[in-house]
Amino acid sequence: MENNVIFTQWTQIKRNLKDLNQLKKDIIKNFEENNLKDKKIVSMLSGGKDSSTALHIAKDLGLDVCLCVHFVHKWSWNLAKEQAKKIADKLDIPIIFYDITGDLKKRTKGAKGGSICRICKDIMKDKIIEIAKDEGAEIILTGDTALEKISGPIFQHLRETYGTEKFDKMELTPVPKRYNKMFFRPLIRCGYDDVIKLKNYYGLNIERIHEVGDKFGYWREGCPLQYCDYDTTITEELLDNLYHYNKKITELARKYRFRASIKLPSKELMIVPNKKEYVNMVKKYLYDLYKI
Repeated sequence: MENNVIFTQWTQIKRNLKDLNQLKKDIIKNFEENNLKDKKIVSMLSGGKDSSTALHIAKDLGLDVCLCVHFVHKWSWNLAKEQAKKIADKLDIPIIFYDITGDLKKRTKGAKGGSICRICKDIMKDKIIEIAKDEGAEIILTGDTALEKISGPIFQHLRETYGTEKFDKMELTPVPKRYNKMFFRPLIRCGYDDVIKLKNYYGLNIERIHEVGDKFGYWREGCPLQYCDYDTTITEELLDNLYHYNKKITELARKYRFRASIKLPSKELMIVPNKKEYVNMVKKYLYDLYKI
């Protein structure tokens, strides 16, 4: 394979990052400056393209990733779990599957739908810190990209630390600071197209759920709970329905190679591409199954 990846114009101009070789040099320099090059790393591995690509960069650099953690719950996609195991096995890294169903039920009870992803992410961050401590790991590896809101706090940390936004320091920071851990985000300066290039460079074949995802204009998958209507009150029955309905229509979407999700309780369908034949197919399928 080619020994480099040239990044998009946006990344070169807005994040001062030309290519993969520069990214690798910046990362190693940061690890050396922080005396962390030989320290243990625990990876949050969702099984999607971002976390899988980030993990490959870490291994490419010879860093000590001692454990992968894939979080599961009652309503998570089994395919994502299978993908995570495949990636970890390929790289010969131990993986555990940590069930957060109980915490998720407790912390979402009575909450609004728009808060569910934030609650879930907070639970996973709390748990990964505990796991890292148990493993004697000082660093948490994530697949966060330039699309993530965490970029804002990272820029704030850089301004406070260096007096300016030093882009070459973004990948390794103690942000969020409340966890008192270093977070390693190899993709934090990379946009969507850059991640696709890197995924292809490392020869990753990620099987997709074929849901619509949470970023307009980009295909980034998560779990069916993100399709709670924003202002609805979360109940376990709602979460069960989100899983069952979305599981069925994504199975159909995978078969015919489009993307589909349904919001509840509004029953708003999202189809990509929004072709009439796909919309009618999904509507008929749901009606035949559930009379909705």
